[in-house]
Amino acid sequence: MRPLLGGGLPPPHVRAWYSYAFAAEVFSACALAIFLPITLEHMARDVGFGGPGWTVPCNDLEEDGGERVCRARILGVWVDTASFSMYVKSIAVATQAICIISVAPLADSPYWRKRLLITFAYIGSISSLLFLPFATPPAFAALLTIVGNVAYAVSIVCANAFLPGLAREDPDVAAALKASQGDGDDGVVPETAYARASVDEEARSLLPETLVPAVRAISAQDLADAPALEGSATTHHATLLSLTMSRLSSTGVALGFLSGVSVLTLLVIPVTVMHGTTASLRLAIGLSGAWWAIFTVPSWLGLPSGPREPLQGRAGEWLSAAWKRVGGMITPREIRALPNLFTFLLAWIFLSDGFHTTTYTAILYASSTLGMSPSKIILIGILVQLAAVFSSILAPRVQKRLGYSNQRLLLHIVLFAEAIPLYACLGLVLPFGGLRTEGEMYVAATYFGLLYGPFNSYSRAVYAELIPPGHESTFFSLFSLTDKSASFIGPAVVGVIADMTGNIRLGFVFLLVMLALPVPVLLRVRVRRGREDATAWAAARTVGATAPLLQAVQ
Repeated sequence: MRPLLGGGLPPPHVRAWYSYAFAAEVFSACALAIFLPITLEHMARDVGFGGPGWTVPCNDLEEDGGERVCRARILGVWVDTASFSMYVKSIAVATQAICIISVAPLADSPYWRKRLLITFAYIGSISSLLFLPFATPPAFAALLTIVGNVAYAVSIVCANAFLPGLAREDPDVAAALKASQGDGDDGVVPETAYARASVDEEARSLLPETLVPAVRAISAQDLADAPALEGSATTHHATLLSLTMSRLSSTGVALGFLSGVSVLTLLVIPVTVMHGTTASLRLAIGLSGAWWAIFTVPSWLGLPSGPREPLQGRAGEWLSAAWKRVGGMITPREIRALPNLFTFLLAWIFLSDGFHTTTYTAILYASSTLGMSPSKIILIGILVQLAAVFSSILAPRVQKRLGYSNQRLLLHIVLFAEAIPLYACLGLVLPFGGLRTEGEMYVAATYFGLLYGPFNSYSRAVYAELIPPGHESTFFSLFSLTDKSASFIGPAVVGVIADMTGNIRLGFVFLLVMLALPVPVLLRVRVRRGREDATAWAAARTVGATAPLLQAVQ
């Protein structure tokens, strides 16, 4: 297997795919994670009021110092300026889930997949560029934010759908496939018998936004637990395909981190020079969109396509098929057959929502309560990403030294993450500490980043161990959809809490509960038994058993 970043110049299709990661992750790391949340909060504050009778402009309250309870009237409704951004985030994530499910049938086609990616990439970049020419009212800025969120999510789904096909173009994988032809003597069905049900399906499935090399985290001892599969050329090809996907995806993620951190660092300059005004934030969002548009061009020119394919049936028919596909994944029969996998997914709903909402809440808390300038909040974002990169590299070495399983390490990461909302909640009862200072926020950002990198890696590593062999992408699509369909709850609840109390710090109480709930659920997951169930599930399908899941996706 080639090293992560070695092996010479990648093939043209792979270079085009890397280019999109380099382009789109800037919008994610800069606009989505940093600038849009605080821009929405600033825009609401610019038209908001506080003080007695809600008559004093919010900007005048800032000059008086102290705790600021600020509300703005947007679309006829009074909302807390911080909760406004949380509501927009919640609506955007919920809309993402609906759109991701709905475009799945079109993304099945290589022809339409590329066109969907380019179309949504430029819809998203244009929505960002529209922040540049004029001061948008909060309601219109919210609409642009939702459009940008949805466009980014759909384009990433389409981009990730190219990954299995690119991996199959790898010379080593192609050679392994050729060697597997006719390999049926060891009781394993030949490659050609499951290629359409598994490998081709991988190219159509909805992979996670950041596919972490989960399969790589499964040790040789883990593979030895499935002796029935040892020695199979077919199994060798399937394993090599998964590892190649991980290698390509890891490189793409690394390039995305590189571009995100680099551009975020450069954007500190205009934001600082313009004193962190709303105009400077709009400029940063617009420049992120311009970067997205420019570096999408190589992807437009270089990504593979296929012959033009007419749309099958009316729009309503393929939309119905898309939702049936998701329904076919979650049935009582599948849950009974794979109890540990679905138990983990239940924990993942809370884990994903808790971690994502912690990030969003901390950014808004720093802006609205601590009054940190946008340039300082950018520094928070840089610290989180750099710490995440460092810990992602270091975590496997720590795991090896401690001798922890993937599940045990993930459990410890979640327990350590509880410290952040717990410490913030101390500010409700103690006159000191509890995230009251900028220095505390920088320390908390670094600490969270150290946990966030391994959290992404090991949550997928544990899940990968529970997936039936040969059906990885089908179940990773469910993993991604569970993430998107549930992650709107946290921002909505924190928004309501801030709206009702005028104190966003109370949102950390909810986050404390959100991160505590999945702990006992995680403890109920039996990974070894889950692997056995997954192997039996896959074996039943390969011998011709009718599976509702496969019926739904074919």
